[in-house]
Order: sequence, then C-alpha cells, then structure tokens
Amino acid sequence: MKAALIHENGPPEALRYEDVEPLPVGPRDAMIKVRATSVNWFDVMGRSGEYSAFKNFPHILGGDIAGEVVEVGSEVTNAKPGDRVLVYATVACGQCEYCLIGQPNICQHYKYYGSGVWGGYAQYFTGRAANLIQLDEGLDFGECASINVAFLTAWHMLQRADIRAGEDILIQAAASGVGAGAVQMAKLAGLRVIGTAGSDEKCQWARDLGADHMINYRTQDFRHEVRQLTGGRGVDVVVEHVGADVWEDSLRSLTRMGRLVTCGASSGMQCTANVAHIFHKQLTVIGSNHGTMNELRTIVRLLKEGKLRAVIGQRLPLREAAESHRILEARNILGKIVLEPEHDD
Repeated sequence: MKAALIHENGPPEALRYEDVEPLPVGPRDAMIKVRATSVNWFDVMGRSGEYSAFKNFPHILGGDIAGEVVEVGSEVTNAKPGDRVLVYATVACGQCEYCLIGQPNICQHYKYYGSGVWGGYAQYFTGRAANLIQLDEGLDFGECASINVAFLTAWHMLQRADIRAGEDILIQAAASGVGAGAVQMAKLAGLRVIGTAGSDEKCQWARDLGADHMINYRTQDFRHEVRQLTGGRGVDVVVEHVGADVWEDSLRSLTRMGRLVTCGASSGMQCTANVAHIFHKQLTVIGSNHGTMNELRTIVRLLKEGKLRAVIGQRLPLREAAESHRILEARNILGKIVLEPEHDD
C-alpha cells in the first residue's frame, strides 16, 4: 500500500509517500480502506519531534480515520466487510482503574493511533475493531474524519469545564478545528461565545459558525476586549489550546471562580502564571485529554442531525501530506485539512 511515512523527525519534507506493507489483521482487528484522514497539530508536533510518543521508525501519523472495512479478524462480531466506519483514536488497555470507570482517554497505558501506533496517513489502516463507530450511508467520510479528534477534544473540554447556559465563554483560536467545534457546541448549550482569531477573515468565519463576538488578537488586546465585553467582570470559562503565547492573559480574562480548560499548547508547552491571581480569585485550571467513545458517538449523531457542521478548509490527496503540514504550520487555513488516499475504485 501507499503511505505517507516519516523515517525520522524533521520538517514537512520528512513525510515521504512510499510503499509499505499494511499491518496484519489480528483476531480482534479490522482492516480499513481509508477514505479520509484529517490533519491535526498533534501530527505536526509528532513529525517535528516537539511531541513524540513513538520511538520506532518508520512511522505513520494520523489519528482521524474514516473508511470502509475490508477485512476482520476471527473474533470480531461488531463489524463486517463493507461497513462504513469512523475510528476512535485512543488505544486503551481496558483494564486499568481509569478504563474501568469509562475514561479510556486517560488510560495508564494510553496510546493513540498515529502516535505510538501506526495511524491513518495510508491507503489501509489496521487497528482494533472495538474502536469502530458505524457511519450511516449519508455521512461524508471527509466530514467525519474532520470532526473525529478536533470536535471530540472540544466536546470533552466543555464537559470537563461543566459549562452552563447563560455563561460567558472565551474560546482561543476559534477558527481552528478544536475552536470551531467549541464555538458550535457552546452555542448549542446556550452560552455567550467570545472568540479570538488571527485575521478579520477568520473572525468573520467564526461568527458565521455562531460566535457572538470575535477579537482579532493581532490588532486587539484580547484581555482588554474581554473586559470591555463583560463590563469588567471577565468570562466564566476559557477554552485554551494555544499555550505559552496566551496563557497568562487567558487566566486574567476569567471572572472570580472562573474555569480555564486546556488540552494542548500549539505555541509552546512551557507556560508561566502569577499563582496569586489564581488563588485570590479561586480560579480552576482543568486538564482535558481527547474524549471517550460514547462522546464521539454523540458528536456523530449531532452531525447527522445537522446540529453540528463539519468545517473542511481543503481536501488534498494523501500524496500531498507534506504540503498539508506546511499549510497548517503557516496558519493560513480556515477549517480542517482532509487527506484522501487514492484507490482504484
């Protein structure tokens, strides 16, 4: 099969479109003909070496995988060849204390397709059949792949933050994949949404998704604007996945007893903050990692019902995986980049 592999960490050019043998199908596995996989910052960080949970090369990135089942193992009962499926990206042990309470996303032996285990930047993907979610005929593979990690991450963040109707929420990078999901979900839940983005075009795009107010962080001081919009009070919740560049001002944008929920740090992992500001205002900082399979099923249902909208900025053939990383790193894309492997049919 063809795949976009990395043989070492490096720039986008480290992704090479090559022939490789697919992984064998074990008794509890399924092989998927990949119809779509989308590009995440996690992929970029894994490729560059900024974050890497894999030690062995060559490696195949990609946690967002949608396609058709072509083969199943002898013990598989939940899927059959021809099924249209979405792959839940977390590979959990199923036995640790966190798996047993329904939180496989924080499994003590946590792995993730595309990081530690081969992912979906390939024509075919082999993984656990237990991770498959059935897709109805009317759902687009690219749209489903685009919501898999990003929207699930956003959903879990909002659940962790315990959002409530009527609250004010600040969503950093509202024009990103996670941000676009969080904007729509927060509006569904009845919150007033304030977002940030890096251009007027991106701000308008996020407004079209439902944001009530948008702040261009390149031309405006978002902390000042939040204070203005809230009458000096601050927001109840901040959805933060940018990291070092905005960390301190994100905390300072919160009202008393506000909650900041974080899932990543595309601008840098090392963040500083005035601890006095946290304890004087009784702020809560919440970590959030991916999400659960049941949460992903809920998101797929909301997509089918038209209550959530997938946001695809560009579709590229898999052979252009390196270019997809260049585009994402340049931060000049609205919506998700979807890679589509070429097949004969």
